[in-house]
Amino acid sequence: MGTQKKYKVLFASGEAVPFAKVGGLADVVSALSKALNQKKLDVRIVIPKYRSVTEYMNKFHIKAENTYKVSIEFNEAEYPFTIEEITYQENKFVFIDIPEFFDRDNPYIDTVTGKDYNDNLRRYVIFNRAVLEACKIISWIPDIIHCHDWHMGLIPLFKQALPEYNAVFHQTKTIFTIHNLAYQGVFSVDQYPTLGIDWKYFHVNGLEYYRHINLMKGGIVFSDAVNTVSETYAEEIKTDGLGAGLEGVIREKRDYGIFLGIMNGVDYTEWDPSIDSIIKNKYSVSYNTETLDQKAEIKKTFAKENGLTLNKDTPLIGIITRLYDQKGMDIFLECVENLLNNNIAFTILGTGKKEYEERLIELSHQYPELMSVMIGFNVDRSHEIEAACDIFLMPSLFEPSGLNQLYSLRYGTVPIVRKTGGLADSVTDGKTGFVFEEYHPTVLADTIFRAVDIWRNNKTLWEKIVKTGMKEDWSWKRSAKGYLDMYNDVFARSNNQ
Repeated sequence: MGTQKKYKVLFASGEAVPFAKVGGLADVVSALSKALNQKKLDVRIVIPKYRSVTEYMNKFHIKAENTYKVSIEFNEAEYPFTIEEITYQENKFVFIDIPEFFDRDNPYIDTVTGKDYNDNLRRYVIFNRAVLEACKIISWIPDIIHCHDWHMGLIPLFKQALPEYNAVFHQTKTIFTIHNLAYQGVFSVDQYPTLGIDWKYFHVNGLEYYRHINLMKGGIVFSDAVNTVSETYAEEIKTDGLGAGLEGVIREKRDYGIFLGIMNGVDYTEWDPSIDSIIKNKYSVSYNTETLDQKAEIKKTFAKENGLTLNKDTPLIGIITRLYDQKGMDIFLECVENLLNNNIAFTILGTGKKEYEERLIELSHQYPELMSVMIGFNVDRSHEIEAACDIFLMPSLFEPSGLNQLYSLRYGTVPIVRKTGGLADSVTDGKTGFVFEEYHPTVLADTIFRAVDIWRNNKTLWEKIVKTGMKEDWSWKRSAKGYLDMYNDVFARSNNQ
């Protein structure tokens, strides 16, 4: 093979750590960018300058290296915005600052109503155009614009449909990554004029979706290649059951274009108990496969700090999740009291459905010695849970990739997962964890009892499962190779046409 092309790649995303995070998307974007940069690509990440970005920059005294003031004329209105460039934690970031749209408490949700912002379509239409505009302004035209999830679903279409971008980005390829098909960016057809493009793109092979606009569909249809974040999820979303209404479009992309699954990875500079600075600072210890007794000490300290009373037969199970049905909260809550009554302890970190939050808090009051609950999101706490627990639970209804099961493997915290998406691809039943198939509270409870029985009664086998998981490599280096192969494939096909 000849010399590897050093692609210029723009990651367009709704979020990226450490500046803006709602879910795993933020982790993936920054970690994958770093891994591709290490392969000598020139990757930059563009996100909106949300209030959280401003707050983070102020807190750590981060100043923009380059600033450009511009405006877009669009739908007979003018939208001024500022472009800021910085380099931080091995990544190059471009922030699009439009305070009218992004200086808000939460990226997507109105914190007063708890619902999506009414102007979400307008916000991301403007942002998608501003991304293309920014490339022109900073004189950096990428070989690839890599669009992440529905918020970026219009960039591939704008690049083709709008003459002011078509000529500039003629050689640029677009990649679209589906991180979670459940969130598609569906809007009323009444809002179509907001897009500022011809109605000819509103049809069954374009943006139209049951007489609505669907930005996820736009991203899939108009991109040069599409991928999702695990091999099994890529298969699942081609089916009528899990395709969320887009299975036909996805099957078409598979048959006539490029569609594949690439498993997410882990940034082991952040998630490794032997070098985890959060754990070291908190507990004054670190551990690896040879020093697992230190993990047991962390469990004791963690239990004491959180008011848990654990005897030698009490396993501690961790859950870090959004508290929704997708994550298996419904079946978990149906069987948790049975588990608690059998001397199994839980520590839970998450936020989500109010009734689930309230039920978990109620249980923690009923079983204070066996259940610790923190409502919210806390990075330090998530590291502590991974290090302190014996078992990690992810009973998801569906899970595109999942990251916590990968963290758990490295931390020797044996994962119990449902056989779906990336969970099915990364955990092997009886070898690195425990896997169940039927989505049912009894099946979930039986699997937990099966794992706990080995933990209590067969320490040799348990230690083997722990160590096998800790030695596995789920690094981003592995995932980055998959993305690089996809980039090469896109250009190879283009050259052969």
